[in-house]
Amino acid sequence: MKRILLLLLLSITSVAFAQSYQIKNDNIIKNKILRVGVRHDPPFVIKGVDGTFYGLSIDLWHMVAEDLHLVYEFVEYEHMPGLILALSRKQIDISANPMPVSSTRIRQLDVTYPFMTTSLGVVVKKNKQDEITIFFSNLFSIGFMKLFFTLIIIVFLFGTLVWWVEKKYNAKDFRDGIEGIMDGIWWSTVTITTVGYGDKTPKTPLGRAISMVWMFIAISLISSFTATITSTLTLNQLEGKINTVEDLRRMKGSIGVTAHSGAESYLLKHQIKPNTFSTPDEGLLALENGEVVAFMHDKPIMRYIIKENGNEERFDILPSNFKQNYYSFFMPRNSKLYKKINAEIVDNIDKDSWHRLLIKYNMDDIK
Repeated sequence: MKRILLLLLLSITSVAFAQSYQIKNDNIIKNKILRVGVRHDPPFVIKGVDGTFYGLSIDLWHMVAEDLHLVYEFVEYEHMPGLILALSRKQIDISANPMPVSSTRIRQLDVTYPFMTTSLGVVVKKNKQDEITIFFSNLFSIGFMKLFFTLIIIVFLFGTLVWWVEKKYNAKDFRDGIEGIMDGIWWSTVTITTVGYGDKTPKTPLGRAISMVWMFIAISLISSFTATITSTLTLNQLEGKINTVEDLRRMKGSIGVTAHSGAESYLLKHQIKPNTFSTPDEGLLALENGEVVAFMHDKPIMRYIIKENGNEERFDILPSNFKQNYYSFFMPRNSKLYKKINAEIVDNIDKDSWHRLLIKYNMDDIK
């Protein structure tokens, strides 16, 4: 009987202690004014003309704070490194600016459940010229003309060499003088193009040996030359076929990124040195002015900025994706609010209201 009474007493004490602990934790949340770090970074955090903040992650934070009955104030930062430093020093309680999750940040801070998955994208200038104009502008470009005249010189050299060997012993096919040189060039041309009319054929052993060498060289030469011509004539269109890091390396010109961004880290990791800018708007301006050939940044941010500024006719966001990013809120290490806020984020992104927010900020089909 005594044991039963003792167990009952212990149970009552445990429940009372748990309730007391829960009340204490609730008071910590309710009685504290949370400091929420923010930085203007559309479409996640947007600073209005009246100084108020709104945006996708701000609206999500409002929903989380309302569910938990949190009292908070926004603390604005000019640069992302300053915001991260404030988190590590516990000068703020949470960052409403989402940041891509990385191993370094996970070790330094508490990272919430990701509320969005996106990727880096590449923005290029739209070519306003029609296809015929593009074709002829590239057809008479310096690069194409160099290739064309290089081929002419090679054809001329082999044609002249065969004529010089054959003219004494095969005067019927390779006549003397200028006419004979033209015969050799004609033979060289039909050989390299694999037409092979057979109206002029070398008869001497040396002439035939040179012909065999020329045929093998012509096969590889004409294949490489055809590929180069195709590449030159469709240079503007090839920029729309950037799918790998190697494609980025082959781009003729530098790629723009924002400083301290995931795009900068990604390119540097792959030994590609980018041009850095303070904001995406500065990067797009540089792209417009021809200072960079492309601009790499988070796809949702670029799509929002381009649409908001009415620049759909000036820029293209290429369909290829680079480095998948997981967007989360960040909190100081061992934050007492972490579990509660994390659970609310998971609950809210499953609601219809979250989907309506994605549509509102033109991010409902982000990949």
